[in-house]
Amino acid sequence: MALTQHQLVEQLNVSRGTLHRVLTGSPLVKASTRERVLRELERLNYVPNAIAQGLKNRKSKTLGVIGPATSNPSNADKLTSLYLAAREEGYSIIFAYSDGSSEADAKSIRELRSRMVDGIIAFGRGLPEAAPMYRELLKDEIPLVGLYPTPGVETDCVYVDTHGAFRRMTEHLIGLGHKKIGLLINSSHSLFIRNRELGFRDAMAKAKLTVREEWIASATPYDSQGGEGEEWEKRILQISDYQQGFWGASLIFAKRQRPTAMVCMTDDAAIGALRAADLAGISVPQELALIGYNDKEDARFARVPLTTMHQPDELIGREVISLLTKRIAGQLPAKPVVHALQAKLVIRESCGKK
Repeated sequence: MALTQHQLVEQLNVSRGTLHRVLTGSPLVKASTRERVLRELERLNYVPNAIAQGLKNRKSKTLGVIGPATSNPSNADKLTSLYLAAREEGYSIIFAYSDGSSEADAKSIRELRSRMVDGIIAFGRGLPEAAPMYRELLKDEIPLVGLYPTPGVETDCVYVDTHGAFRRMTEHLIGLGHKKIGLLINSSHSLFIRNRELGFRDAMAKAKLTVREEWIASATPYDSQGGEGEEWEKRILQISDYQQGFWGASLIFAKRQRPTAMVCMTDDAAIGALRAADLAGISVPQELALIGYNDKEDARFARVPLTTMHQPDELIGREVISLLTKRIAGQLPAKPVVHALQAKLVIRESCGKK
């Protein structure tokens, strides 16, 4: 049975005021008293009622997370990083799952607001459909940090510069002598995906190399012509990156002419492409160079270890929590703070030459 404050002050032999100051971390209590009270509270296995404290302080000491829209190793690592960084700051995390649609995002936001979270973290992929909901949060002065820029929304944001990352990935292949380069992405119209393609195209244009559109696999197994709208986005997210990479690479390998190198949207997509290459009798890296993105464990232990871009998920978590807690505490300027982080090239065997 939980102890009441009346029972606690009797057992601890302190006043209600002293107990309150210890629980709230007030400096207006002697160190020896604080240590004694905390030691006794631990012995009694006392857990403060965070909800009750939040009603008094108008702070719940909780942060809400919307998403992620898909479950993959990178998102799992980001969630872990967010949780650990939040715990260090004295906050807990409430997770509201979204499948990436506006309807699911709106439901997640309502759920988080009903829990009186102090701020919200959005795993958004830069879809314009999410903009009205995010703007509503900002209008109601609810601190919001995005994990990717959303067109039409001016809010705090911490993200990895995928445009720059995919430009550097392509430049690495060009530097190895490749001129016939393909691209594996999906057909989402999110900024998250479009920036990958733009980075690839920019590098090809700078090197004065031709982009062969038939070597860009950007649809899904559902519809080789692609699609649009929220229902299409949801269907894309139902397919694993392994499947996307396998299917897209298989289409390209079936053509009369094929590339000598491929830039892949994720490591999982590159592993799918590696499997497709095996089935097509194409040797990696001798006949085909593959480069992925994320640098998770599967990239290191793939049949041919993948050259990839390391995404700093741990740093993302720390930066997001630091930014959000400072925004909650009123320690930031009114203008949104945007941190663009850089991915780092990790060279392994899938591209051959180093």
